[in-house]
Amino acid sequence: MPELIQTLKSMQKTESEKRRFLASIQGIDLGKDGEEQEGPSFEDVQRRALGINTSGDDIVSLQGQLASSAGFGIGAGLGYEKG
Repeated sequence: MPELIQTLKSMQKTESEKRRFLASIQGIDLGKDGEEQEGPSFEDVQRRALGINTSGDDIVSLQGQLASSAGFGIGAGLGYEKG
């Protein structure tokens, strides 16, 4: 029984390598097994959708809806003006 399991694992690894090779020929990088590629966070996507092109740790990113959700609004903001 262990031989059968090892054979199946080996066949699965071979198929995975074939798929990765075919993808790399087409210019797609699938990465290593078990390695997930980190994408942008929801907040990053939301900032870009609102037209804010700064990172989340920049004070300029606190605009509009994001400022309201952070507790800053008109008249209650940070007193920062973008120049």
